[in-house]
Amino acid sequence: MKRLILIATILTVILSGCTENAPTTIDLDATIQAGIDTALNSGLYVNSQTLEQSQMAQNTQIAYEMDVKLNALSTAVYEKAQQEISQPEIVGTPTLSIGSHTLDNCINQFEFLSDVTFPDGTMTLPGTTFTKSWYIINTGTCEWTRAYSIVYLSGDNVATAKEFPLFTSDKLLKPNESTVASVKLTAPQENKEYATYWGLKAPDGTIFKGGKSAEGYPLSSKFKVGKEYNFYENLGGAICEDDSGLFYCGSSDRTSGRGVAYYSQSPTVESNYAGQPSIIIAPPLTENGTTRVTFGPVMVSKGTWMRASLSCPPNAPNCNCDVRLYVQAEGLNPQIVTETQEFNDGFTSDWNIQLSNYGYHDQSLTYTFEVQANGGSDLDDMIIIQIPRLSDQAPIL
Repeated sequence: MKRLILIATILTVILSGCTENAPTTIDLDATIQAGIDTALNSGLYVNSQTLEQSQMAQNTQIAYEMDVKLNALSTAVYEKAQQEISQPEIVGTPTLSIGSHTLDNCINQFEFLSDVTFPDGTMTLPGTTFTKSWYIINTGTCEWTRAYSIVYLSGDNVATAKEFPLFTSDKLLKPNESTVASVKLTAPQENKEYATYWGLKAPDGTIFKGGKSAEGYPLSSKFKVGKEYNFYENLGGAICEDDSGLFYCGSSDRTSGRGVAYYSQSPTVESNYAGQPSIIIAPPLTENGTTRVTFGPVMVSKGTWMRASLSCPPNAPNCNCDVRLYVQAEGLNPQIVTETQEFNDGFTSDWNIQLSNYGYHDQSLTYTFEVQANGGSDLDDMIIIQIPRLSDQAPIL
């Protein structure tokens, strides 16, 4: 346990979320490459009033950066789609939920590229409302407007509505352009696995799924409801931000000087022992650089504990960061519930916080891990947060 005198200095951390089994190491390029392979082979620190705006901002940033990364892919998918469209095949009369259809002499068609938030297999607590987002590309010939929508097709009826607008503004998405499509879901009370499936609806009311076949394939959200919420499994649904703005949760590349936040299955901690599944957060390489990772909202019941173990990496003598955990209820300002100064002294710091002691229970909360460099930041400034979780299991003291 870290000596008590270390708790004098502050470091702020905001939590972020992801797979059904133990996740593999998350890397920006690897994550995007996985989306590329799927498409080709098949297919903040948040203020109290604007969580949804922050999510929309993240989606916008993701869309922009993925457009850069996936430009070659988008062109290839679109050109292939046009080749198939131009082939003299006999196409049946469009019906409900087919992969493509004509509208005003154009064809509606899309391809799934990757999950943006809440990847399939994510676990959450009962009663939690969350946003599920997919990254898709318009591979048809129609231009999409706000008259297009995302509609419920089948599976568990767990959404807050059965139809959501594709765009909330007068956006125009042309063929070969990509966008983020989102729906809002609520986790039921029963602990089990759930699956819900979605398609797109054109202005004429015709519903179409992804792909080019007559049957097509829907957008899916498959998640688990349980008694424990593991932040490291939900990193893909978090909001990651440094002093320069939003960045991909899952990025481990510090060559640009930006902050990072990524998953590691068994990192070595400063005692040189192999650690447990962790989120690793580093500040940007600037004076007093700060990185924030925000998760939620996640519903918590009375008696819920926030638990984690913090450490610097081994052989990192210049590691010196302030780490803080903020908790925020809807409509209220964030509150610091714990803070630690973390530097390389061979110890780890344990976070065992009963949220009810702060008046938090039976409500949806957001959680922000904040890591700030003390003074000038260098590559040693990297904080390992082992098995961060919300649990009904109290610590054994």
